[in-house]
Amino acid sequence: MLRIDDLTIRAGDAVLIDALSLTVAPDGITCLIGPSGCGKTSVIKWLAGILDPALEARGTATRDGAPLNAPDAALAYQPQQDALFPWLTVAENAGLGLEMRGQSRRAARARTAPLFAPFGLSGCEDRFPSELSGGMRQRAAFLRTIVQDTRFILLDEPFSALDAVTRLRMQDWLCARLTDTPRGVLMVTHDLHEATQMADRILVMSARPGRIVTDIPLTTPRAARTEAALADTRSKLRTLLLEETS
Repeated sequence: MLRIDDLTIRAGDAVLIDALSLTVAPDGITCLIGPSGCGKTSVIKWLAGILDPALEARGTATRDGAPLNAPDAALAYQPQQDALFPWLTVAENAGLGLEMRGQSRRAARARTAPLFAPFGLSGCEDRFPSELSGGMRQRAAFLRTIVQDTRFILLDEPFSALDAVTRLRMQDWLCARLTDTPRGVLMVTHDLHEATQMADRILVMSARPGRIVTDIPLTTPRAARTEAALADTRSKLRTLLLEETS
């Protein structure tokens, strides 16, 4: 279990996050949604250990009851922007996380190579990020993140730059992989369709100062969720978000 307790983040006198607490199960997708600017990305960055040093943060994070080190080897993180290194090829970028965890470049390349086709990146292995579209770069960043054998994955709008068809394919691929190899995922998204179709649990944040105001479990298996039920959940989420921005 990944747990945050009483996280408060300040920018000078302004409180961005106020005593936020949440948990992430080790075997499902927890989606974090909320109004723009409520601090969702700050929560993810704090967990990943890359929060802007100009911000003051207080709170505790634990993994299985033990203090979480930031950055922690049990976490893999994908930011909103692809953050690919421009001087590395796509294949080198994709395997970089594995190399940083001790694998050789050859082993990392062997591990990532079978995934270029399902990620729509065949033939791009030796290209540089500047030669790819924004959507292709985001897929390469997602590949770099998901291939790491971490217990938890932090995703900040991982599919936002993708076209509708590719987004659905990547969503399905992630859900299928988590079925085969369960891991805990904390995912920030603004897309209510994405949240209701993918999540096992949806956490709704308030507008500034950010805190968790609603916790919605989705216990029906993804394949058994009807469009009527999904639409009803999305309607409730819209109402909550409108209330938070009114």
